[in-house]
Amino acid sequence: MMDSHIDQRIKRTWDFFVANAGGLLLGSLVAIVGWMVIIPGPWFTLNLLQEVLECARTGRPVRWQATFDRQGNFLKSWGLTLAMGIPIAIGFLLFIIPGVLLSLYWFHAPMLAADGRKTLDAISESGRIFQRRKDWAAYFLNWLVLLVLSSVASVTSGIAFIVTLPLTLAYLVYCYTDETSQVPLTLPRREVVV
Repeated sequence: MMDSHIDQRIKRTWDFFVANAGGLLLGSLVAIVGWMVIIPGPWFTLNLLQEVLECARTGRPVRWQATFDRQGNFLKSWGLTLAMGIPIAIGFLLFIIPGVLLSLYWFHAPMLAADGRKTLDAISESGRIFQRRKDWAAYFLNWLVLLVLSSVASVTSGIAFIVTLPLTLAYLVYCYTDETSQVPLTLPRREVVV
């Protein structure tokens, strides 16, 4: 189950961060500057998330330049930001609970997008993974870990965000890889024309 090894996942996240601190910190700095400018923010973040996923799978070091190298992710990143961000923000405005539920439902959507899925496919597949597992506690505990990381950044006036962003991305990667190794993903249908 996804929540049975949170302590090990946190340790793996920290080990990954320590092994790739230079690339992760520089990549996070680029992503943060992108968010300050607004337009490239989601793109830089999705690129860094994709780089962390690839590096966690292959064992190669993180290249901070990957934060701005992947032009093909620009529209996908903004599509994901708007398709998830607006409903989640509205959900949090409606007594918080709907926002939490949507966050849990779409927990894996950024990872699925980083793994090559189209925006709407990633959102749909994330919901299917959530429904198949039927263990809200696992998602909620992992969501709380990410909430704590975000809270640390906001309490320190954003200064710690340079460190918490790569920790958050690495933790998301390990949640995703642990989850998808146990639950088969639904692949999009492809028609073969003969």
